[in-house]
Amino acid sequence: MNNQLTVEEQQEFHVLLNDAEQYPNVLAAFETLGGEVYASEEADETLLPLLQRAPLADKPEMTGQAPVRRLPFLRKWGWAAAILVMLSAGAYIWRSYLSLVDQDSPLSQVGTDVAPGRDGAILTLADGRKIILDSLGNGTIANQNGTAVVLNNGQLKYEAAAGKGYAEQQWNTMYTPKGRQFNVTLPDGTRVWLNAASSITFPTAFTGNERRIQLTGEAYFEVTKDKTKPFFVKINDQAEVEVLGTSFNVNGYGDEPNISTTLLEGSVKVKSEVRGQKSDANAPASDHLSLTSAVLKPGQQAQIVNDAVTTLTLKQADIDKVMAWRYGAFDFEDASLQEVMRQLARWYDIEVVYEKGIPDIRFVGEMSRDMTLAGVLKALDATNVHFRIVENRRLVVEP
Repeated sequence: MNNQLTVEEQQEFHVLLNDAEQYPNVLAAFETLGGEVYASEEADETLLPLLQRAPLADKPEMTGQAPVRRLPFLRKWGWAAAILVMLSAGAYIWRSYLSLVDQDSPLSQVGTDVAPGRDGAILTLADGRKIILDSLGNGTIANQNGTAVVLNNGQLKYEAAAGKGYAEQQWNTMYTPKGRQFNVTLPDGTRVWLNAASSITFPTAFTGNERRIQLTGEAYFEVTKDKTKPFFVKINDQAEVEVLGTSFNVNGYGDEPNISTTLLEGSVKVKSEVRGQKSDANAPASDHLSLTSAVLKPGQQAQIVNDAVTTLTLKQADIDKVMAWRYGAFDFEDASLQEVMRQLARWYDIEVVYEKGIPDIRFVGEMSRDMTLAGVLKALDATNVHFRIVENRRLVVEP
């Protein structure tokens, strides 16, 4: 109430409010500290400004202000306005919607829950050895061709020896399975944050006149500037990003409709490799590749349709939505049910099964990625779509 929380305490405050079981305890603590008892309708008004003031994490100043937490809810065109009013409260407070959940629904009877994802990755060295990073303590875990690979408090760093001549280029691959995320500092100082179900392949030292890496899945980059050595990111053998010293996010998951590159700061050039057609209309399609490219400005997003004959398109990006995963949140703004389920499948390492087709609905709002799967589903279950968790980490979607 006195605006004296540290960033870590503010994050803990979010987690407590996101927990339906802990919410009454948080409210009781406020009542004790405030010296008065709040009526239930006053509680949300009391917590709302505190929630809006507390940042989710140490977000860069580009956003200008801390995000307003919004409960995800169904946005189905033509739906009754009463539902919108009930679920559009700015505060991310479970008390507002728990009364909407049917206690006899399949979700309320689930005895199995799934923990959220966490930091962790598998590192494959040049000689083929695999190292599980989330099971190791701090220290040097490998030395490769003069480069030390150091793990420190959940961050991996490649420290190349100064003035070292390299006989040959050696490559490593960092892979984050479903339910894991990790970050690495490359030999040139570039930092890369990997989302779940992603991988990055890179050399243990950047030699020659270029810096080249390969990416599958999603990652956020903060590239060290070096005009003498441009930085290239190859995405799924379908696209390439040429970096001119910048911060950007790439979403190249194979199950997403587009490969998306979003620029936050600096400049990048995006190239797409798409299958072309022969000029003869009666001739079969050729296998040759045609290349299109565009230079992005901050705030722009380049999209390339996965596995299609298409050209690269540009649009203005929703930066908060793109970067939500990096700062510990799901952003479901204008997201379809399938898009929401794909994110949950990667983060919670689950299989999603649609029991009777896929409902055509869209959502808005944000949710913390620190919640268990059952906690997320309780919020989504307030819509006309219901869920149940069954054995073998399967999530069944019921219309």
